[in-house]
Amino acid sequence: MMSRVLVTRDPASSRELTGLLRDRGYNVRVAPLLEAQLPEDTTALRCVLERAARPQVPTWLTVTSANTVLALAAVASDPGWGGALERARASTPRLSVAAVGRATASALRKAGIGVDFTPQREQSAAGMLAEWPDASASTGEAALVPASELASPTLADGLTERGYEVSTAVAYRMVPAPAATPLHPDVGSAQDPPVLAADAARDQCARGEFGAVVATAPSRVAALLDDQPRPPDETKWVAIGEPTAAALRLRGLAPVVADDPSPAALVAAVDRAMEDVLKITSSTEEKTS
Repeated sequence: MMSRVLVTRDPASSRELTGLLRDRGYNVRVAPLLEAQLPEDTTALRCVLERAARPQVPTWLTVTSANTVLALAAVASDPGWGGALERARASTPRLSVAAVGRATASALRKAGIGVDFTPQREQSAAGMLAEWPDASASTGEAALVPASELASPTLADGLTERGYEVSTAVAYRMVPAPAATPLHPDVGSAQDPPVLAADAARDQCARGEFGAVVATAPSRVAALLDDQPRPPDETKWVAIGEPTAAALRLRGLAPVVADDPSPAALVAAVDRAMEDVLKITSSTEEKTS
């Protein structure tokens, strides 16, 4: 089973995924394409962090990516910022923390912050709203929504409709890799798969040199495919979730969507996407043996 698979992520954040793919026999390449860095003006983000640490009314802090955790850490004036937020979870008025999924919850816990709510079904802004623990806010309750510059207003708008006083902030921007000051500095490992520059990844994708491409964000779909020749139909596409799948469908592609964003679920989705290819390959090998 030696099919080339491209993962649209940097080596450090995709290490578990790429290791599992290689264990399954795939020939893996990674291409960050984009990297996260702080916005030029971090005033609003610092304000969000200060309000979360010292809530004046019952307050929700919503965290929709591990990058947001890194951004909060980057603007914190105190290295013990995570402990300050954890103390706020025991205060009155209380801070509650919502995480979009397991990876984000794990990043928060590593910073010393407990998590009060994570959606169990769809791990997205829409999924958070669908399972939000409070049908409506009590008078004066607040919600803090730091997110990517590219994030849709779905979560902020939905919480506003439920009666929360919502404050938003740009936590990070996605810029072409390599970023000047990335939030997630790359610490290479000898076990990492080869890293492709963006131009090389786009060129090889257009030529059909990958059996499958694991797309990890709508922005990375755009960075890989926009203004490029359409990839051959033989290339299989795997989406980390519904927003990324929608970005692929918008470009005329039919992705297999992972059951959840975990590395194991992504590998299972790659296997499903490649199932027909592997059957054809096995049949051909049997006939020629």
